Amino acid sequence: MDKKVIETDKNVEVVKFLFDKEESKKAEDKVVSKVNMNYQIPGFRKGRVPKNIVINFIGDNYEDLVLDELSDKLEEALKEESDELYVPAVISERKLEDNYAAFTIELHRDPKSTVKDYTNIELKVPRKQEIVMNYIDSKLEELRDEHSIMEPKEGKLAIGDIAEIEYSIVKDEKKLADNKKQEIEIDENDERPIVKNIIGKSKGETVEFEKTFEGSDNKYYYTINIVETYRKTLMELGDELAKTVNYDVNDLEELKAKLKEEGTEQYENWKYDFLRQQVSSLITDYVDIEISDRTLDYFVSRAIENSKKEGSYEKYLKKVENEEELKKEFKRNILNELKKERAVEKISENEKIEVTNEEIENKIKELAPYWGISEEQALGVIKERKRMKDELEENIRRTKVFDAVIAKADVKEVDENEEENQEEEKSEEKDEQENNEDKKE
Repeated sequence: MDKKVIETDKNVEVVKFLFDKEESKKAEDKVVSKVNMNYQIPGFRKGRVPKNIVINFIGDNYEDLVLDELSDKLEEALKEESDELYVPAVISERKLEDNYAAFTIELHRDPKSTVKDYTNIELKVPRKQEIVMNYIDSKLEELRDEHSIMEPKEGKLAIGDIAEIEYSIVKDEKKLADNKKQEIEIDENDERPIVKNIIGKSKGETVEFEKTFEGSDNKYYYTINIVETYRKTLMELGDELAKTVNYDVNDLEELKAKLKEEGTEQYENWKYDFLRQQVSSLITDYVDIEISDRTLDYFVSRAIENSKKEGSYEKYLKKVENEEELKKEFKRNILNELKKERAVEKISENEKIEVTNEEIENKIKELAPYWGISEEQALGVIKERKRMKDELEENIRRTKVFDAVIAKADVKEVDENEEENQEEEKSEEKDEQENNEDKKE
């Protein structure tokens, strides 16, 4: 068997493996022998059928069977390459001629990547004062709502009112809910049919309607009895509110001071999450990766195949014009994620970042309440599941890398509205750039 590189495309080598006449003949003889031993051909004794008769018996499958036999030898040869391959070898063509057999293989090697200078990346964060003041205002409104007074209301339900209801839901003559009680606050942004259909109704009324939800042919029949209606009155923003809430203060100014402390602490925690998100988005611009479109197309095919298995393919397809656009979107996302992985890997090496067992254990203990188990149980689960531990370790490493970039970045405080406008402009520029790239393709 001879091997010849016929094309190179970044990280992909297109290689032709050639089996000479003698090797091909041996494969043919093996196929004939296997058919002779395993099949009864009418008019012949088992194992005694001439080669030409066997070939005629197999028919159109003969060439594939011979190539399959040679593929086993090819697989042995490819084992030597496997450690260097980024994805499994892809057979793009195979054929059997009179004097030889040929396999054209794509060998996708690990793509080379380089990280540019990531010091002094410009990052922007909304001014602390703005965020803290917004926190104080929103928290005061929240406290007013929590300590509001509910009074029985006569007349029709409107936005901001509260209703006590009993409702039943029937589907295919089966009751999914039977006189279930619920208290509902009428919010203009609440799109639930159970809310939308009682607006304008009064205490004692019964509302009946049917609803078919998007993406389904099932019909749901609702019956709602409005038991009681209330008007919600918010407390005035003043000293009385301050004394009512659980902040151990005497007046509104003291309450605002307490909320300012709270808001400042939350801002510092939020600030780093905000900056990490920016780094996560920007870091791909600082990575060059020499990866062939053929490798990306392989990952796209896998992503589409997996989305079909998971049942999410149609949902993705609805968001774009056609399958071709969906492939392009998958390709962009995959390339960005690969760049992000390489950035984390290279910067981690540059900054000598390590993840200790203690850091992993602390993270597991932090996550245990969200998993609904004790810290000891969580540690036991991770110990048994190496993949989960590896993913957790990689998440910690990524966070530490982002923090290392932030530490060397040029962080500027900007007005919140200015930041939003700049983000919109960046998003529009990115969309335009992607559209131009698609047109070039």
